[in-house]
Amino acid sequence: MRFFILAIIVVFTASSQLAAERRYPAGEEPVELPPHSSLNALLPRLGYSQEDRKTEAMSLYLRLMREDDRNVWAPYQLAASSAEKGQTELAERYLQLSAKRGLWYYYNLLEDSAFESIQQGETYRSILAETKTRYLQYASQFEGQASYAVPNGEPPSEGWPTIVYLHAYGQAAAIHPQDRLLFAEAGVAYIELNGTQMLAENNFRWSNYSDESTQSAIQRALQKLTPLLKLNPNQVYLTARGQGALHGANLMAKYPQFYAGALLIAPNGEIAPAKHSLAENKRIMIAYYDRQNFDDRALALYFADLFNESNQVELEHFAQGEDAIGGWQVRFNQPLRWVMGKTADASPGL
Repeated sequence: MRFFILAIIVVFTASSQLAAERRYPAGEEPVELPPHSSLNALLPRLGYSQEDRKTEAMSLYLRLMREDDRNVWAPYQLAASSAEKGQTELAERYLQLSAKRGLWYYYNLLEDSAFESIQQGETYRSILAETKTRYLQYASQFEGQASYAVPNGEPPSEGWPTIVYLHAYGQAAAIHPQDRLLFAEAGVAYIELNGTQMLAENNFRWSNYSDESTQSAIQRALQKLTPLLKLNPNQVYLTARGQGALHGANLMAKYPQFYAGALLIAPNGEIAPAKHSLAENKRIMIAYYDRQNFDDRALALYFADLFNESNQVELEHFAQGEDAIGGWQVRFNQPLRWVMGKTADASPGL
């Protein structure tokens, strides 16, 4: 059954626009097809138009829906496609089937523009309410959940300096072995948080509407973990990437009393950037990439200017990502030490 999922995903990822719009729940991510699988014959040829690809994908979703009576994503996608075509009754029937199977992807349903034609209808509103109820029952146990690592041995007398990491859109808190080693060597505690809005299994974001829930999640985690892990509340540093970096920048501007410095990588997202900064005498590094679009690069420059008047600010831009140089630890180890006041040199790795 997982082979059908790959075929479906290949259809959509053939178009970069569609790939950017679709986020696949756990269990429905890409997997490799065996070379001689019969499903290879079902994949669209390169000459197909976008409409051909959509049609092919819908036929595969139909097959998946029929063969896996627990799958909620296939009827959801069929509902979205039908709604886009103005097939209201068919869209509602597929959406009802998805709901019957346990649809809980509340934010997908709430914000999916494909359903604009049926959003005022009683069926859609009823299913949205049911989906929200399931979402609240299930997602609350994971949203804002913290993963952490602390160095071995006794902490300093004032407690461990602490790094809090806010992930990019569509990710989850996950501490990798190389991260544990890096922060242990630096002598700091490390905390990663899941985003405050759960989109699917192991797939979170920070709110698209406000940064206040992010501040609340961080402070709840610190309130719980500070006595448990013997953290130093006066040495909490924000590190963040993507959407998390936009939230982190806003929190540094609005709540500098809680954060000693920040490393903000490629900020982007939907919420408005802070218009004023209360931060003073902080070390803040902001990084962005040539591959980012104009608005996202401009956002990094905006925050550098916002913080520059009363803080030590370093602005870096890179032509390529970290994969080409051996990981983010290679590039940002030194800048992170600079943010924490452990070195006067903020130069990134190559």
